[in-house]
Amino acid sequence: MLKAEAEGRSVLKAAYGSVLTARITYMRVQIDRFEDGGWAVLLLYPDGQRSFDAPRELLPEGASSGDVFKVRLEHDRAETERLARENRRLMDELLGEEG
Repeated sequence: MLKAEAEGRSVLKAAYGSVLTARITYMRVQIDRFEDGGWAVLLLYPDGQRSFDAPRELLPEGASSGDVFKVRLEHDRAETERLARENRRLMDELLGEEG
């Protein structure tokens, strides 16, 4: 594991040679059960105190109750900023304001 990964950052080398960093959070989940409608109930591992549902199709084929997975969440700042600009544009349009 790279030192940056151990610190919770991803290091990417851009084509032009600069290094970019992004904040990444890791967590582990355990499949509790599968429910009708294609949902899986996932428990935060190891405490199991909190749960959330996820579409079953996001899990690897053959996944079963009791399996533990490492989940990676990466903040997509560029997409967040793009959505914020789009939302502002739509609100301005709705309210009849000039952007």
